[in-house]
Amino acid sequence: MSDPIFVPAGIRPSDEQQTIQTTRARHLLIEANAGAAKTTTLALRIAQALHRGASPQMILALTYTAPAVQALQAQLRLIGVPAAQIAALRIHTFESFSAELLLALEGPGALQLASLEQIRPYLLRAIERAQSWPDERYPEEMAVTASSEALVEGLLQSFAVLKGGLGVEQRLGDVGLSPEMAEELGCDYFTLRVRGAFEAIRRGGHPDHPAFRFDGDACYDLARALLAEEGLATGEHSPLALGLALIVVDEMHDTNRAMFTVLKALLQHNPRAAFVGVGDRDQVIHSQAGAEAGFMREHFEQEIGQPMRLPLTASHRFGATLAQAAGLLACKPYLAAGLRATEICLLPADSHRLQAQLIARIAQEHLAQSGLQDLRLLLRRPSQSVLIERELLKLGIAYDAQGLRPFLQRREVLLVRGLQAFCSNDFSGFPDKAQRAQVLEAMMLFCGAWIDSTELRHVDAVTAQRRAIEEAASPVDGMHDFIANQVLRTASDFARPRLHAAMELLRAGGLSTFARGFMQALDPAGLARAVLVRREDITQVRDNIAQLVQVVLAEDTSVADGFQMLHALALVQSRVRGKSRVTLSSIEAAKGLEFDHVLIPHLGRGEFVGEAGAAESRNLLYVAMTRARQRLTLAFNPQAPSRFLLDAGLLPGP
Repeated sequence: MSDPIFVPAGIRPSDEQQTIQTTRARHLLIEANAGAAKTTTLALRIAQALHRGASPQMILALTYTAPAVQALQAQLRLIGVPAAQIAALRIHTFESFSAELLLALEGPGALQLASLEQIRPYLLRAIERAQSWPDERYPEEMAVTASSEALVEGLLQSFAVLKGGLGVEQRLGDVGLSPEMAEELGCDYFTLRVRGAFEAIRRGGHPDHPAFRFDGDACYDLARALLAEEGLATGEHSPLALGLALIVVDEMHDTNRAMFTVLKALLQHNPRAAFVGVGDRDQVIHSQAGAEAGFMREHFEQEIGQPMRLPLTASHRFGATLAQAAGLLACKPYLAAGLRATEICLLPADSHRLQAQLIARIAQEHLAQSGLQDLRLLLRRPSQSVLIERELLKLGIAYDAQGLRPFLQRREVLLVRGLQAFCSNDFSGFPDKAQRAQVLEAMMLFCGAWIDSTELRHVDAVTAQRRAIEEAASPVDGMHDFIANQVLRTASDFARPRLHAAMELLRAGGLSTFARGFMQALDPAGLARAVLVRREDITQVRDNIAQLVQVVLAEDTSVADGFQMLHALALVQSRVRGKSRVTLSSIEAAKGLEFDHVLIPHLGRGEFVGEAGAAESRNLLYVAMTRARQRLTLAFNPQAPSRFLLDAGLLPGP
């Protein structure tokens, strides 16, 4: 007797989807292309299990993000699964599932921290503890001079990657922390030491549960306990023995080692459960918390078993032209499911400045059209937005930013603008108190400065800086005295000579000397290395200031005129704020989304390949291209186009 088949409402499944819906297999991995309705297909598989008689409590769906949970619930409603059944299903992120399980094991008591403000005091304490360790073997590696918000953000991002990958846990053994281990893990020694101090504070010495958890800690804690077999019963008494009939994982390409450890344990403790995972290995971006393509391939086969693999190739997002290009780029079959036509436009430009001008005109034309709603400019690196933003602002075009700050608000840009304003004693370019405070905060950060005030000696350094800056930023003329008496006077020995050398060039005002010497005098990468920890953050500081220099030089009159132009652009930006149909975005921030018109600039040779290498850069371009619905525009240097454009069949080969 054949299985009863669930018939969805509102859609007609493809042959591939029907095969996935009805196939019985212990382990089933779906190799899905971008835009191929992964979540809908997974919803069909869940509905089929319910239709076969599984109770909702016997089905567990795990996702990477909370929006993915909501998307799966929405697709279940769309295909006609009753609301009562959807409500009874176990649909979680890996983090929320782990937190629920740990709550049952530990009981209440661990605080759940959700914001940077809540976590900052603990992290600052960890930095202080790590830097004051009396038996430190590598003291020169611990010489980070500022405990700023930027440092806190960078450390938390690095911690997320380390915890997701369980790298420290798998390497330590009997070997202590070292710069060599840090290099292997892709971070610096300072980060490793602070992480150790932070974990000691977070655990609080309690034998049963930690003092607090932040985002990602629940999955990490559960995975760590599973690896160490700490406090977890086995067999039928295990908290993971949930009597499941089906376990599904959406967006499995985002899985990291901690998540995979939890998944392995679930499959071991629910031996009757079938498993279905769906993902696109070409969408693995390592800037996420330790994601690896291997969890859909070799790790799965070695640690869980040989799965059945089924394809999901047809995109519902875009047309055949883009499907063919994406397939060639990723070296895999790709189809278009519908009749939608997606136009691919090539935008050759011999210089970055010309490219930026052409892109701004395209944005202007886009806003005049009614057929295309959203234009998303997807950038490989934040510094690539600088010239584009300049041209958009010159045309008075409002734009939003996702995954990056507008260039005039970037800390390193504010540092240079603040130095120039001090040299000219003209702070009129910062008419808003909030802007003035941001400039002073940026200068304190990169100068490694501290507040020297008898009135504020009774409060901690973070509070003292906040209060002093708030007072100094209230009047416009307060900035000069603050920069002279706090920033420059208390700047670190490393930063002080660089600041003075840079200010000499700013005071001189000549474009040629500024062009030749400013980057060397200021040494942006050196300043950043003293106060930030992530390599990509340090690189971005250097690249953003290099682009700022080019913007100033583009005025072709004087350094002062170049900075006056920047102030004028900042004023335009403040006037055109508000939701816009034009958005500049990092590719990472656009992952999982789709847009009517996608524009990808800087596709010249060598421009799109980052420090992570060609493989990840290819994945990033694949993700960026497959966000488009109706139009994809690719901007490049025709004299030296990216190899990726040739691989995608968009340009003729040599």
